[in-house]
Amino acid sequence: MRPHIAVLASALFCAALAVPTSAEVLIFDLGSAESALWAGAQRVTPDDPRWRSPQGLSTHDAPAQGDPVWTNALTQDAILGERANGFRFQAPSGKWRVYALCGIGGHWDRSQAQYWDFDVTVGGESWRCQMQAPEGSGPHRLESHTFAAASAGEIEVRLTPRSKWCLAGLLAWQPQDDSAARQLIRRIEQWAPDEEIAKWKADVRPPAGPSLAISASDRKQGFFVWHRHWATPIYPWTNPTADETAPVLRVFAAPGEYEPITFTVRPLRPLHRAEVKVAALGPVPAGEIEVRKVRYMKARRNYSDRGLYRMVPDILDRWQAGPLPANENATFWLTVHVPDQAKPGVYRGAIRFSADGKAAAVPVALRVLDTRLQEDPNHTYGIYYEEPLREVGRAPDEVSRRYWIRKAEMERADMVAHGTRNITLSCWSPAADENGKFDMTESFRLLDAQLKLNARFGFQPPYMVSISSESAYEKYMKTGLANHLAGVQMPPEAFFTEITAMVRAIEQERKRRGWPEFIYQPYDEPSADPPIVAFMVRLFEAVKAAGVRTYTTAAPEKPGYQPFKPVVDVWCTQPFLPDHDTAVADMKARGVAYWCYPNDISGENDHTPVAGARMTYGFGFWRSGFLRLIPWIYQYSIGDPFNYLDGSAMDFMVRSEQDGRPIPVALWEAYREGYDDMRYIYTLQQAIARGRKSPSGQVRAEAAAAQQVLDAVWNAIPVRAQYQYRGFWSPEEMDVYRWLVAERLERLTKLLRQTKQ
Repeated sequence: MRPHIAVLASALFCAALAVPTSAEVLIFDLGSAESALWAGAQRVTPDDPRWRSPQGLSTHDAPAQGDPVWTNALTQDAILGERANGFRFQAPSGKWRVYALCGIGGHWDRSQAQYWDFDVTVGGESWRCQMQAPEGSGPHRLESHTFAAASAGEIEVRLTPRSKWCLAGLLAWQPQDDSAARQLIRRIEQWAPDEEIAKWKADVRPPAGPSLAISASDRKQGFFVWHRHWATPIYPWTNPTADETAPVLRVFAAPGEYEPITFTVRPLRPLHRAEVKVAALGPVPAGEIEVRKVRYMKARRNYSDRGLYRMVPDILDRWQAGPLPANENATFWLTVHVPDQAKPGVYRGAIRFSADGKAAAVPVALRVLDTRLQEDPNHTYGIYYEEPLREVGRAPDEVSRRYWIRKAEMERADMVAHGTRNITLSCWSPAADENGKFDMTESFRLLDAQLKLNARFGFQPPYMVSISSESAYEKYMKTGLANHLAGVQMPPEAFFTEITAMVRAIEQERKRRGWPEFIYQPYDEPSADPPIVAFMVRLFEAVKAAGVRTYTTAAPEKPGYQPFKPVVDVWCTQPFLPDHDTAVADMKARGVAYWCYPNDISGENDHTPVAGARMTYGFGFWRSGFLRLIPWIYQYSIGDPFNYLDGSAMDFMVRSEQDGRPIPVALWEAYREGYDDMRYIYTLQQAIARGRKSPSGQVRAEAAAAQQVLDAVWNAIPVRAQYQYRGFWSPEEMDVYRWLVAERLERLTKLLRQTKQ
């Protein structure tokens, strides 16, 4: 879009958003003298005399028309500062409210990986604002805060940076104008024009269930508590059955294990201040019980769908206290981390929910098992990953640099806590120069930083590494490679020779630095068209000529991909296909490996196949015969990371707090539960192997009985290529099968300990 057209479109958007306001609602639109101005606002530029100092001030203006975000005259531009400053404006004496809107609404220069960290202070109140600058398609965030202030003729908004600050707009009003100000703020923060939002309609919602029978005591209390399995979606309108009310929450776990405990509150009237209080639960200190609340989100039916949305339970926000609206379920998600040294036994306690002077105790029973879980080294979990360390070299200041490093550390710690032990890597290289040399200095620096950090967190090789075949292809063919290789032409032999040389150069550096094994992916998700398959076969041959293993995201059971078989070492396919026996036999016969990227329970859904995610990560993974799960992706954001309708596709998986700390979603927690199912199975397998060798007949008999249980579980697993919404065990059945395994494991472990086996 041409600049003058973009400005005109932004002005029209602004006009559409304009609402009647009191003359006493002051609006300050910060930006340049040329940027669009919100109707009725005062323009504030860097040379405005109301600044304490014009030094170090700059402007940013980036109107956007849904690519991926929409901006308006107030959100499209901002003033940025490198040092402490203050903006003063006249205001009649009395009480005031001041609203500060911070951030950059539109696009940002990606060469600057800026992290804003600053304080906004009005009167005696300070608010810390932290956010990363937009990167590519996302995340794009705006942060706001409303201050209570008192004026004696003037109000000052003070800005104190740790790195830099950015301020897009200010509103100020007195109490009598509160309603008009709130309406105006809603219009300013509206994510798109009315006509764009009108394109989205609510899909048919799931049924509420049985009608509610509310007791007189519940009505007096103003709420009631109920429970349904954490892996079953609970919608705002879901009604409990009779046996789900007045719950006792029961859970079992081994030392070191994380386990979810959930309960739901139905407010019968608006609750102004609701709190959840936890005390120590046996050996689990209160500090090891994390309290979160499930956030409902408008989600697309699938990640690229448009037009219809569903209100779904998804993000798990940290919770301390706050209001709850009437007649909307509020599900609280507690994660209990059992200490490594916890003694076995059954421990009882209670969670206290209180609101507006009323309280309810929710009983909890925790059984700590007399066993320790082990990880199966032959069944591992990886994930596709957008690496924060990539931004370190582009960080313009030390605060930003530390942010990106800290984010990478926090996300790896989160992965480890959820059983993930591997991430994808890449090694970008320009085409070879006239001397046949590759400039991979920056790629090697990044790989070294990634692998050192991975080792620190106990990650497990081998690593899939994607290479930049595109750069060499463009050198020889004078055009790039299209999505899924559409229209690819067979390049000259020199192209393939260069690919071999590129991989050899990477391998030479890998060996020199002592890095672990790399498995090479020359191109992602090629289609099965014959010309594309022919090109990929030659590409794989060129990679293998460097003496390495190859990786492809293609379906080995499909006829079109059969020519890949002699040249592919690791098949990463979306469903669990081929079947168990075929996969195991092929791996044994040819030394290949089968991995799975189960996007059906990652991004290709409406965020609700939580039970399917657990089944995929646990019992289904065990039954498949595959060796690694590696879904796409740990975090993906287009536009606002907390708006799933803007942008070209839906955001999914882990979200982030302002400081980069991971925010889990229900699907991510289900991954960990599947990982734990696998640990119970593997630990029992190891105990059985030891028990079979015991000189004690009692131990051998117990091992045989345990094997019978394990065989029964194996035979009961519904075999599916995908576990998403239906056709497999209910969440309650998964708990029962885990208990069958856990109970035999505990019995056998005790016997082995008694006989010192």
